[in-house]
Amino acid sequence: MTDHSPKALCPKCGKLVPSQEVVDAGCVYLEHNCPQHGTYRNLISTDSEYWEWSRSYDRPGTQPVVWSSTIEKGCPHDCGICPDHEQHSCVGIIEITGKCNLQCDVCFAASPFGNHVSYDSIVDMINAFVSYESQPEILQLSGGEPTLHPDLVEIVKYAKSLGIGDVTISTNGIKLLDEDFSRELAKVDPVIYLQFDTFKPEVSKMMRCRDLIDEKQRVVEICNEFSMTTVLVPTIVKGLNDDEIGDLARYALSQEKVFGINFQPVAFTGRTTLEDARSLTIPEVLKKLEEQSDNLFKTSDFRPIPCPHAHCTAISYFLAEESGFSPLAELVAIDDYIDYARDRTLVSEAILKEKAFETLFSSSAVPGTEKNLEAFCEACGIAIPNLSGNIVKMIAVHAFMDRQTYQLERARKCCIHVIQPDGRMIPFCNFNLFHR
Repeated sequence: MTDHSPKALCPKCGKLVPSQEVVDAGCVYLEHNCPQHGTYRNLISTDSEYWEWSRSYDRPGTQPVVWSSTIEKGCPHDCGICPDHEQHSCVGIIEITGKCNLQCDVCFAASPFGNHVSYDSIVDMINAFVSYESQPEILQLSGGEPTLHPDLVEIVKYAKSLGIGDVTISTNGIKLLDEDFSRELAKVDPVIYLQFDTFKPEVSKMMRCRDLIDEKQRVVEICNEFSMTTVLVPTIVKGLNDDEIGDLARYALSQEKVFGINFQPVAFTGRTTLEDARSLTIPEVLKKLEEQSDNLFKTSDFRPIPCPHAHCTAISYFLAEESGFSPLAELVAIDDYIDYARDRTLVSEAILKEKAFETLFSSSAVPGTEKNLEAFCEACGIAIPNLSGNIVKMIAVHAFMDRQTYQLERARKCCIHVIQPDGRMIPFCNFNLFHR
């Protein structure tokens, strides 16, 4: 029988050990005892009320069409995904190359290393993804730096030919400065997930090893010019750029083709060797966003999402108008609709709209896409033709796990999976900590 008791990682040796959550002075700590290295307490939330409230958004996962491995050694060593996992893949990631044109200090993978993955191997991995999910929602091409792969355009074309909803490219953007390349890439209509951390040259040098400020802003201009749907992805580091969260959000939502910004507190995996080895928690990021935006974006606008785990992500949607931004939370009673309990005898309007909310409050949500716009309008009771050019935009915070914050229960609910050449689908945080 599978052991589902709470487990965490010893920060020293990385072994899985029994754990418990401890509330102290309004914060939540992950406490665990390693037989070899003793007892540790690591901060996992600066707001115990938010942590407990987030749990109310959790719901049972949805299984994949096919499991891609079997249970032998137990979680997290049988990835994946094995029948012990609790969630299908909303996002499949393929690292199409080990090559990179930067050596960032905050790299998950410690790139650059290795070579380009062959086109045929990538096709096989995409085919495996489709066989497991039937109708996959998002394929993310990553690396290394995926724009360096010579077959990138053909890879996107092939994935879309199989009916994959959205193909995203996780990029530092440097290659996109080549306007001929960007023009050709725009023709196959990918979604650009662009690293965009800071407006301060000295911070860029510390995080990305060079001043990229002007180049990053030029990439955003190019994405606007070629109508490439774009999401900015700042890695947030305590004491470096956490004072820019409000400015980054304002900038992102002011750009024509930037439909969202996804703040990611740094996770201490890969090459990351920053001095203060503590990630910002989701409540910290939301509080800083509210304060630094002069309450333009409020903590109360955000909700945890049940897919992957409710402690992994917070998200909010905004209708961009000439007068400013109207949050979804002010347009509709979100908590009345995000009710996954099925103990009703009547089919209510809430149930009829539930699919719209599942589309919005899931890792499969891609801001700026037609599907996302339709879900927003359906949830809010807004007719799409009556939007009059207004645009739906998104702000999200996603907290990846490292040795200090890893919880097995969260890993079991992960819906972001790294696709391997042998067809295995490995949950992202498990991949970085156990399988990379």
